[in-house]
Amino acid sequence: MKRILIGLIFIFFNFNITLDSTILPLLPDFVGYLLISEGAKEWIDASVKFDNVSAFSRLLSVIFAVFFVMDIFGISAAMAQMTLFNWAVGVVIMIIELYLLYLLTLAVLDLKPRMAYPSEADRLYQIFKYHAISAAAATLLIVIVPLLALVAMIISVFFAILYIYIFNRIKNDPQLI
Repeated sequence: MKRILIGLIFIFFNFNITLDSTILPLLPDFVGYLLISEGAKEWIDASVKFDNVSAFSRLLSVIFAVFFVMDIFGISAAMAQMTLFNWAVGVVIMIIELYLLYLLTLAVLDLKPRMAYPSEADRLYQIFKYHAISAAAATLLIVIVPLLALVAMIISVFFAILYIYIFNRIKNDPQLI
């Protein structure tokens, strides 16, 4: 679970250094997805849903490795002027990322019978729903009402932090260790 937690930190938080047209991500998403994939493999015996998480994370790591290369070579910055295209790509990426988070949350829910504190899994599912709604609102509103998108983004970050916090509590559950 530790690898999954670290992978979540990589994908939820984007810190970049920008030099001219080159963007250097300090926490590359593709590394986060690889960590989630490897961490999920360790839990396949507990729930077959972790196999789906692992496979989907590997797919996302390939996609985001391509984005990483595009950032390094300045291709992303050159494409920044295609606003509608970037927005559409952002919507697709948001849907894919939320689907992975959904798969992960369902896999954790399967661990409830083994947990000392099964209510934490239910809390994780609730937080996932709030995060998904706010992330979707932020992505969809960015073109229409940027100020509301900013508010939704702040709410989404809050729920992302809360998701990581609750996931960490589940990771430290004495019966899962």
